[in-house]
Amino acid sequence: MQIDRIETVIFDWNGTLIDDVWLGVKAMNVLLEKRNMSLITEDYYREIFRFPVKEYYRDLGLDVDNEWEQISLEFMDFFLLEAQKVKLHDDVIETLCHLKNSGKKLCILSAMQHEGLVKQASFLNVTQHFDFIQGIDNHYAQGKAHLGVKTAKRTGTPPERILFVGDTVHDEEVAEVIGCKSALVSRGHNDLKRLKETKSPVYDDFSFLR
Repeated sequence: MQIDRIETVIFDWNGTLIDDVWLGVKAMNVLLEKRNMSLITEDYYREIFRFPVKEYYRDLGLDVDNEWEQISLEFMDFFLLEAQKVKLHDDVIETLCHLKNSGKKLCILSAMQHEGLVKQASFLNVTQHFDFIQGIDNHYAQGKAHLGVKTAKRTGTPPERILFVGDTVHDEEVAEVIGCKSALVSRGHNDLKRLKETKSPVYDDFSFLR
């Protein structure tokens, strides 16, 4: 990865900057247990998680055709209740400081609801590292590809000088919509096997950015 040729780095949030896979699994298991359904492990979750999350819920056997609103609210209520227990990945602050000091623009583009995203970023004391933060306008987590081009234009950087860093197959899809490069880290919401099936380079951590 020739990071010196990159002017702007757009980061995904969940799984990429924050270590919250455990919480996604815990929240889902609360929903499943309430409905007397089989619980899932982190390994299985990382094998099947996908966007839009409605289809991932459907894969688990949840009745998204009739319960989608209720399921979404239940999940987010539990997730936000536990969100203060979530921490940044260990190398995040060092990486953000290095990139900022080298003159890069830094942004977040997330499929998390915008208000909750900003609140969590503020709680974790990382807001000052980013030129702007962009989430979606609802709690359904359909994905963020529809905001990709808008976000890229907001940076003022040509797409060929933008790097999108994420942790899921969907993040590569977002980068393709933008027309920019992408890189994926394997410590988040999709496992290494699935990430290696994409065209993006895959890394264990953020050392490639420093």
